[in-house]
Amino acid sequence: MKGYVALTAILVIVPLLLLTGVNSLYENITTLSVTNMNYDSQILRTNAETCLEEAVYMIKRNPSFTGIFAINQTGWNCNVEIQNKIGFSGVKIMTIVTTDINNTKLTLKRELNTNTNPFELTNIQ
Repeated sequence: MKGYVALTAILVIVPLLLLTGVNSLYENITTLSVTNMNYDSQILRTNAETCLEEAVYMIKRNPSFTGIFAINQTGWNCNVEIQNKIGFSGVKIMTIVTTDINNTKLTLKRELNTNTNPFELTNIQ
């Protein structure tokens, strides 16, 4: 009779332990994947902000600058379009499209008022 109780206990406990282990493994893999995506997203945002800073610097050097320029780095690149806001003197619209090595894109759209000191930067998107 003791053998049946031990066998029954093993047949109940082992699948429960196996299920717990598989569940724990799945949760860890999911957490790792989400953390990796978040890290990549933050790096892409940092790169986009770098391009934004470069665009503001270009406008500071030449307030009448409009056009498109690109920054190409290992693992990412960005294209910046700067145009005058119609009907507003000294106000620029900057569109920054940043792409990483995985072809993930982040677009920032900002308005820069060069009539103030320091310049005033406003989010559009």
